Amino acid sequence: MTTNEKLIELNKVFTPSAPIKEDGFFAGRYGQLKKIVDAINQDGQHGILYGERGVGKTSLANIMPKSFTNIFSVRVTCNRKDTFASLWSKALKKVPLTTTISGVGFKPMEKHKSMYFEITGDHGNSTLLSSEIEGLLADYPSSRFLFVFDEFDNILDNDTRESFADLIKSFSDNLTNTTIVLIGIADTIDTLIGSHRSLERCLKQVKMPRMSDDESEEIIVTGMKSLDIRTSETVKKQIIEFSSGFPHYVHLLCKYGSQKVIEEETQEFTEAHLIVAIERGIENTNEQLRSSYRKAVLGSVESHKWRHVLFACAQSISDDYNCFTLPEITEQYNKIAGTKVKSNSIAYNLKQLCQEDRGNILEKLDKGVNARYRFANPMMRAFIKLKISHDLRRPD
Repeated sequence: MTTNEKLIELNKVFTPSAPIKEDGFFAGRYGQLKKIVDAINQDGQHGILYGERGVGKTSLANIMPKSFTNIFSVRVTCNRKDTFASLWSKALKKVPLTTTISGVGFKPMEKHKSMYFEITGDHGNSTLLSSEIEGLLADYPSSRFLFVFDEFDNILDNDTRESFADLIKSFSDNLTNTTIVLIGIADTIDTLIGSHRSLERCLKQVKMPRMSDDESEEIIVTGMKSLDIRTSETVKKQIIEFSSGFPHYVHLLCKYGSQKVIEEETQEFTEAHLIVAIERGIENTNEQLRSSYRKAVLGSVESHKWRHVLFACAQSISDDYNCFTLPEITEQYNKIAGTKVKSNSIAYNLKQLCQEDRGNILEKLDKGVNARYRFANPMMRAFIKLKISHDLRRPD
């Protein structure tokens, strides 16, 4: 490939600013996709995919409809103004059906015409709409349908969530040709759809965790191979460490490092290219993250201490809910700062990092000995690692 062809390919392979849309560039997450496939292949089973921000749920939602054959697949993105009626109106209008029309004349030829579902009746009445949806889909028993509702966490109206829960239960009991998959940001499915014990049997729960090191490496290897670029195990490990399990940062570092490699018309992605990628990556990171970080460390004579505390949080071992404890933060802080302070020495800093004046970087869960902390925006962990690495390389 020429340099220009590689630069064009680069924007398809590594996409930090947008979810993956083409399955050829989708790496990792096949375990979660398989679980959804299992739900589709089992009559009466539906799925709910949940996890924290930035772990690749929307990329999986984009790939999902393209991963199945002999099935009508529809993906709808939910917004805060949507209702049960509006979401299903949008979804059903995307289902193409084909009808055969007899021709006219001595040698009539049959014509095939595409048509779409249309909802009639009172759109404001979700109960009526539920029965109409079921009736429409039941009229096509030989067809299979998949409806994926992405960003379902945007739905704040409890009635809408209740209506989805009721419809899933009804579909499970009465309709075997249709699967619903809900996708959204949440720690538990109760956050997305509420507590419905009747759904436990028919709703396959799929948690989307942060990527494993192997999944992150798959993105690196697959993308660089398509660009005819190679790199060392050391650089791969650094990209994986900085990215902290977030595909966005794997794509971000690989994109800007590979761009420099292509511009230099070489084939080796070195540590020097990674340094460039870190700098450009910081510049192109979400402004909310950069603003919160600035509030946390600037305007203080002890800015180095705030940086050490943030870095300690980013390096701390997390539990299943991505939380870390004061003792763990203190241990990491002492390693970074080369001190032997006790937990109460940095407890004030942690409290302030939960406040607006310090960027609302942390959230505190529970109290006393059970107190835990986590990043309000999970992707802050990776950003802090990049920023600290970048700052350490700058001359004072």
